[in-house]
Amino acid sequence: MWSNLRSADSRVSRRTFLSALGAGLISSTAGCVHPLPPPQGVLIQKGIFGERNNRRVPVLKIKTNETTIEDGVVKDVLPRSEEPANTTISGPLNDQLEQRYDDVYYYIQVRKLNPHGPLVETKNGKRPRQPAIGGTPRYLLSRESFGKLIAGDRIEYTLDLFNSGTIAALTLIIREGTIKEKRRASDTSGKKPAYRITVSHGERPNGDPSTMTYYATSDVYESIQTGTRTYFDIIFENRVRPTIRSFSPDPYGNL
Repeated sequence: MWSNLRSADSRVSRRTFLSALGAGLISSTAGCVHPLPPPQGVLIQKGIFGERNNRRVPVLKIKTNETTIEDGVVKDVLPRSEEPANTTISGPLNDQLEQRYDDVYYYIQVRKLNPHGPLVETKNGKRPRQPAIGGTPRYLLSRESFGKLIAGDRIEYTLDLFNSGTIAALTLIIREGTIKEKRRASDTSGKKPAYRITVSHGERPNGDPSTMTYYATSDVYESIQTGTRTYFDIIFENRVRPTIRSFSPDPYGNL
């Protein structure tokens, strides 16, 4: 499934790239170029595996209501008691894993959405896209992108130019949850006070809530009430926590 990790065929020479680029430029002058829409999908699971002596060793696998930790170093850190939905891997923890394995890989598995699929009517009159039937590919991605996602996210992404099995960038993240707590800027501490919203993302296997805290603007803060279950898209304006950009009753409205 991960046959392209070290494939020589995946390394494209500069001459090949320039030749292909030139051919593309020539062909594009003959008519309009219609770029394909970026892939979209719902995150089924994310995980980490290591390689040791040419064998793949599972390290971590996270689904919506299930976390499987195979490595003792990670088991000592996750899940976090204060924010159990936050499964980011810090630089120092990644360094420890790289000392234990020859290579460390981060991956996600998604259920692909069909951007040109059939539309359905909803109670509020909107017509969201339906998920495509089948199609659950796995992709490699960076540690930073891995840390931005949780199971259940609806995402839009771009793939690496030379390796279709690797995600190059996340262009949109839509998340679902119940608003648990709101804190005004004046109620928060730190050098840069900000509005904060704590969201419950369901339950952990032991029944405890799985929560995360997000930054928010004043307009976003005022537009939602505690106890509301909603969808929202997030951006990462800083390296500390994601920021809620907007709320929506439609999980596919921004895709």
